[in-house]
Amino acid sequence: MQTNRRETGLFHGAPGPSPWYLKHDPPSVSGFQWEAAGKEDSTSGKTLLVGARGPVAIFNFYNYITAFDERTLLVWHQSSSWAPPTAPVRLLVIEPALLKPLDTDLRSLCERMNAEKEFVSLGGDATAELSLATANTDDELTVGFPTCIQEIEELLILCNSSGIARQAGSGMLALMVANPRKGSYRLYPQDWFNKGGVDLGYQWVTRVARNPRTGHIHGEGFRISPFVLDDSLRGLRSIEHSR
Repeated sequence: MQTNRRETGLFHGAPGPSPWYLKHDPPSVSGFQWEAAGKEDSTSGKTLLVGARGPVAIFNFYNYITAFDERTLLVWHQSSSWAPPTAPVRLLVIEPALLKPLDTDLRSLCERMNAEKEFVSLGGDATAELSLATANTDDELTVGFPTCIQEIEELLILCNSSGIARQAGSGMLALMVANPRKGSYRLYPQDWFNKGGVDLGYQWVTRVARNPRTGHIHGEGFRISPFVLDDSLRGLRSIEHSR
């Protein structure tokens, strides 16, 4: 799949879906490295997090992974379904140094992940976990974020939302703007994409980042041009104002 890298500097470190973004812009975790699990049917598309004693985690397709600090990862994903209500975004806090090496045959683990549609397999438990509902696009919602990430001011999370009124051929894409420090989040339907006549499944938005200079939210994706959201966070800013 091809992406447009015009905003490479702005997007450096901004999480995009695995395995693609783990190949060229992986988060850094002290003492660990990222490796492809393999090319067989069972392992294809999966990425290993490998420490000195071996792999401690397997990540399937469509995980968003970012480093909170040199020891801690934030991971999120959402099960895909067009039937309402849409699945919540599942947010995991993972400290790789606290995980044990996966001692089971990796191929068997990957086969199980495929059969059970698992996003992640860990050599232990996540430090914290939270589910963020995705059906309400009208209100600011309150939630108790894990203490370990409450110092984060903002998370920008792409998701599907059944709170978006759909017509035939339209999408369900929303931008979740979460504020762990405030304990709140809100979903903004991406009208420009959902109603823009895109080829769903062929064209899609992959990651977003806020420009620290302008405060605008920029995005990029597969087979779409880089874009900048307007102040409503639902439409696009005119090109002459996107610089």
